[in-house]
Amino acid sequence: MSTSTDKKKVLVTDSLFIFQEHIDKLEAANCTVERLDKPAASEEELIEAIKGKHGYILGGIEHVTDKIIAAADCLEALVFTGTDWLHFVPGHEEATKRGIAVSNCPGANAIAVAEFAVTLMLAMQRNIFALGRTGDKSFQTCKSLLGARIGIIGLGTIGTAVARMLKGLGATDISYWSKRRKPKLEKEIGIQYKELHDLLRHSDVISLHASKAAGAGYIGAKELALLPDGALIIDTSFHGAVDKESLFSELHKKRLRAAMDHLPGDDFKTLPADTFFYSNESTAYNTFDANKRASDIATSSMINLLCGKADKFVVNAHRLKV
Repeated sequence: MSTSTDKKKVLVTDSLFIFQEHIDKLEAANCTVERLDKPAASEEELIEAIKGKHGYILGGIEHVTDKIIAAADCLEALVFTGTDWLHFVPGHEEATKRGIAVSNCPGANAIAVAEFAVTLMLAMQRNIFALGRTGDKSFQTCKSLLGARIGIIGLGTIGTAVARMLKGLGATDISYWSKRRKPKLEKEIGIQYKELHDLLRHSDVISLHASKAAGAGYIGAKELALLPDGALIIDTSFHGAVDKESLFSELHKKRLRAAMDHLPGDDFKTLPADTFFYSNESTAYNTFDANKRASDIATSSMINLLCGKADKFVVNAHRLKV
C-alpha cells in the first residue's frame, strides 16, 4: 500500500477520453497515469493492468467483472466516463464490498445523445437513408415531425433534452412516460404525461430513454403490438431495452420502423433492403464536446476520491464502509 507521499497510479483505458490537459491535472494532484490504449480490453488484459493501480478511469467499452475487481490489490476509485455504469461495471457489488468508490459522469453526453435521437427521427421521417442508398431519386413525399404524435419514454436528462429540441423544431404533440411524473417540466416545455400503454397506443414516434433499471426487454411483444401501424421506434438507450425477437418480427412484417444506436443481433442484417430499419455501433454519445465534458468530470472525480475528498458523482457512497 502507498503512503500519503507516494504517487497514486491511475489506469486509463482507450484514448477517447482523458486528454493531455487531464493527465496534467492528475499529475499535479500527485498521480501518475498509465494508459491501456484499447477500446475493448479483455478480462485477462485488465486483470494484469489493474494490479498496483489506485485509480481506474474506464474510458473504453470493457466490462469490469468480479475477477478484475478481485485482482485490484490497491484500487480505491473506479470512474466510468459515461452514465450507464451498471452495464459496464457488473462487478460493482464486489467493488463496494472491497471499499472501492464507483462514480460516473451523469449528463456529460446528454446533449450529444439527444441530438442523435432527434437526427434519427428526422432522417427516418424524411426517408433520407432509403433515398440515399437506392438508385431511385424520384420525387417522394415524406412524413414530418411537426404533425407527428411523439412519445418519449424516460424523462431524465436526455429525454428532457429531446423534448426541448423537438419543441424548438415546432413539434406540438409531445407526450412522455417516466417513472416519476414531472409537472414542472410538463408546464415549462409544454408536454403531457401518459401512462406507458396509453402512450404507446397514441404515438407515431417513440423515443426510448429509460435507464437500465427499467429492465431488459421492457418494450416487448405486448408493448410493440400497441403501437400504430407504421410507428417509428428510436432507441438510443441501453442495449436490450427492446426485445429483439419481437422487434425483428414487427420489422420483418414491415408493420413498424426502427432506428437504433446499436445492432440488436446479426439476424437484423438479413432484413430486406426495403425494411425501414437503421442501426450503427453505439456512437450517439460520441462528440468532441461530450467527450471533453466527460473527461473533465472523470478527472475531477478521480482527484477528489484519491485525495480523500467527497465526490457528488459516487454511485455507491451509501453502501461504502467508512
